[in-house]
Amino acid sequence: MRSTEPKSAAKSTIDSDDLEWFVAASTQLNLLFAIQVIAGLAFAYATGEAGQRITHFLIPFIWSTASVWVVWHTRPDSPRPRVRILAAAVAVAYLLALFYLSGLLQSSSPLIGQLISSNAIGVTWGRSLGWSPVLVYAGDWIALTLVPYQTLGLVALAYLVYDALLELARSAIGGVIGLAACPACVGPMFAPLLAGGASSSSVVLVAGRWGYEIATVLFLVAISILYHRRRLRRLYATVRN
Repeated sequence: MRSTEPKSAAKSTIDSDDLEWFVAASTQLNLLFAIQVIAGLAFAYATGEAGQRITHFLIPFIWSTASVWVVWHTRPDSPRPRVRILAAAVAVAYLLALFYLSGLLQSSSPLIGQLISSNAIGVTWGRSLGWSPVLVYAGDWIALTLVPYQTLGLVALAYLVYDALLELARSAIGGVIGLAACPACVGPMFAPLLAGGASSSSVVLVAGRWGYEIATVLFLVAISILYHRRRLRRLYATVRN
């Protein structure tokens, strides 16, 4: 009896903490999502742009809500400046790779030059809130098309990768040994393939009309794995034991 009571009390405390965290997180997420939906409806009323489908109207708010929430609740920490610089450099390279895979970053083309003049920055509208306003840069060599919700989501993924790399550096493994050592960091690389910012991703064309919905599911899975990686690791250790 002595050995079971402390365990039961500890389990009850853990369950209570988890329930309290879940209620608080759900409240915050719902409030943030509701504010964006109201803003989106006001924008649609003023401009007449509400998206082709209800899912297209809601997708930007889903990405933005998840992105803002995980960034707000993530606090990267490392006592060594050299490690922070190295992790930041890897995270930036990771972000650029995500931008390229999603079509936000591409080589310059005459089509983009028609939207704005060469070597210039412009803003385009014409879609529902979150899909626009789109910030476009057209240079001699590269073009950058920053769709608001996708940009925010990919930045959030890179930020979580930065946090994961700092955690690796603090572990017994010692040092940042590369993304290959972190499956949760590698997995999200494939999530943006369906989220082509300028509809230029070949995977979007293959996926057809549901490409953005599929990309949203993959994004939520990727960002959840990165954010909850410690909980998942503890769960795996518990199941394994």
